[in-house]
Amino acid sequence: MAGPFFFAWVAPTETTFGLEHQVEDEKVVGISLTHSEGNLAKVDITVKNPRVGLLAPGRDQWAWLSYTDPKNPTAGVIPLLFGRVVGVPQQVQGNAIALTFLARPAAYDTVKRALAESMKVAPYWDAIFVNEDKRDDPDTVLQGYTKAWHIDRVTHEVTASDILNGEDGLIDFDDDFIATSLDISYSQPPLSAVKVSAEINWSQDATGTVDFSQQLITAFTLVGSGDGHFIKSETGAGFMEDFPQEGDRIGGGWTYGACSITRADGTVLPEDYQQVVMTNGTGQFPVWAMKPVWKVDYDVSRNRQETVSFTLAADCQALVTDPAGEDITEIKVSGDADEPIDEVTTDNPFGLPIGDVRARAYLPTARGRQSLEFLICLARKSILERGRAITITFGVNFNAGLDLSCRKNARVADPRIPGGQATGKIIGYSLTASNGQMLASVTIGCSIGKGNTIGTLTGTPVYVDEGYVDTGYQLYAGQTFMPVAGEVTYEEFGQIPPNDDGVDFFVMNPATLIEQITIINPLPTQRSVLNAFQADIAAAINALNQVFTEVDADFKVLKGGPFITDYPITVSALAVPKTIDLEAA
Repeated sequence: MAGPFFFAWVAPTETTFGLEHQVEDEKVVGISLTHSEGNLAKVDITVKNPRVGLLAPGRDQWAWLSYTDPKNPTAGVIPLLFGRVVGVPQQVQGNAIALTFLARPAAYDTVKRALAESMKVAPYWDAIFVNEDKRDDPDTVLQGYTKAWHIDRVTHEVTASDILNGEDGLIDFDDDFIATSLDISYSQPPLSAVKVSAEINWSQDATGTVDFSQQLITAFTLVGSGDGHFIKSETGAGFMEDFPQEGDRIGGGWTYGACSITRADGTVLPEDYQQVVMTNGTGQFPVWAMKPVWKVDYDVSRNRQETVSFTLAADCQALVTDPAGEDITEIKVSGDADEPIDEVTTDNPFGLPIGDVRARAYLPTARGRQSLEFLICLARKSILERGRAITITFGVNFNAGLDLSCRKNARVADPRIPGGQATGKIIGYSLTASNGQMLASVTIGCSIGKGNTIGTLTGTPVYVDEGYVDTGYQLYAGQTFMPVAGEVTYEEFGQIPPNDDGVDFFVMNPATLIEQITIINPLPTQRSVLNAFQADIAAAINALNQVFTEVDADFKVLKGGPFITDYPITVSALAVPKTIDLEAA
């Protein structure tokens, strides 16, 4: 068998490595394969100059590079990379030329976009805080994740790999590496804290009708001008004539709706109903009994805003001893809760985060808590990225590096490493073969957290004793919630009331929406006037015309705002993994 490297030109559809690819279409004399976190794997291959146009039309542009260990041929042939040639061959006049191949899937953009769509889940994604022109960018989805794109150099599988925990396991090198190759470097210090502030806006819109008829009847009854069913007056004709008409504006967001008033005569009451008559010395004055329908429409739009603020501290080991060296960063975002960005459902037919624009509050809702947890994930990512503050690079035997992947962790042990050992995510590696030298190089990123974990607290009931109400109706002071398991919690904040005028458009109770109703010149007042003019009917009539019954009412002003509610959130420190011990004795 030839080797140790095989090279096969293939069509782009030959994505499965097989025996037919264990050939030497070109004589490989050297390779340099590199792969770093978040990037495509690349290999620079030096081949014997074939003296032909390798990029000529009609020639295959894709190739399989594979390797077999001459000392262990029974181990078989291992594919190293499937890629497409990029760029013009270099050194074409010499006996060897350099070709560069990139392991980029043919449908990379499509596959990556589909994967990004599947990752748009809480708490790591919330379109409310993402600009509209960025929501379809697959890279935007990673802002809430501690992940980087990974493209397998052989299978071209596209995944998102965590920057701290490799999904494909651990390679334990222990002390089996080239001692002189060990290099430990320190990046910028970890963040000590992230301050987050966010603004969430929506237009609180509401329309509807409130029936105040009973409130009007009750007001008349309380001043002796009604019986709980009808309102009464000696000047009923004028009262009915001046009764509000539909469309009459009131102000404060109110307009009269379908109002009407009818006499309580035989067309309304039983035929034996007798009209009440007052008698003074010279004549009779009928008392009008009337049935009012007093409905008022409202149509309002009020600006609302909720502000969220919290500081997420990092539970990290110290990389600097000077307190002034602490690094704090800020995240400021904003979004609209009434933008149609969510899935349309029966309960949310318009796909709005706020759901129903009549709502008084957003953040305490289940959807609002998703927004808060996304903000925590934004801060978490900033801390964990910077918490991977130590990088260790070391060289190993070429064969020991064949399984290297940026989806794996690696461990290395050496007295020169703080704590004697370190484990970290593989953030870069290389496989090189040149001039008889064959080596692999590994770089790991080590996290300098304290390795603590965190749990949740149940809290104490706020409203009533435990068990008195069904699940979901109770609040627990001091209760904590964990958006990311074992890492961070936030405290219950639902007891913070909306900072507004108290109007609840879901429960438009007429009793709370009337500021006051005053009945001017009710029946007792008119009776007193008539009694004062018993001897003169003309004077009595003239006096009665001066005390006609009127209603003075004030409704709660609905056109208020803007209303701003602040939510200062208490969050725990973020538990950061410890994969290297800088505080070891």
